[in-house]
Amino acid sequence: MTLFNAGAFHAAHEAWEEAWRHEHGPRRLLLQGLILAAAGWLKRDAGNTRGAWTLFSRALERMESLAPLCEGVDVDRLRRDITRWRAGEGADRPLLVWPLDASGGER
Repeated sequence: MTLFNAGAFHAAHEAWEEAWRHEHGPRRLLLQGLILAAAGWLKRDAGNTRGAWTLFSRALERMESLAPLCEGVDVDRLRRDITRWRAGEGADRPLLVWPLDASGGER
């Protein structure tokens, strides 16, 4: 998560991909979504809007069935960040908020 939040999207993608291979269930879907989101922001930063759009669409599909909070990650916030960028409303980098405490607040 730290790599992603620092804008090191390629490094985050690589780290999550290794973990993803060994996971199942919601954690696997979360990792797939994060991998695709990181790849999307890489494309966006490279000026490849079409590629970013495609990867973000796939990320949203993977995360669609996840709870708003999954494995301590604020999935809803990430989905909102992606949706806002796709709507032309968000140019800033995303921020993964984690871990969250039981009340939904940041620790």
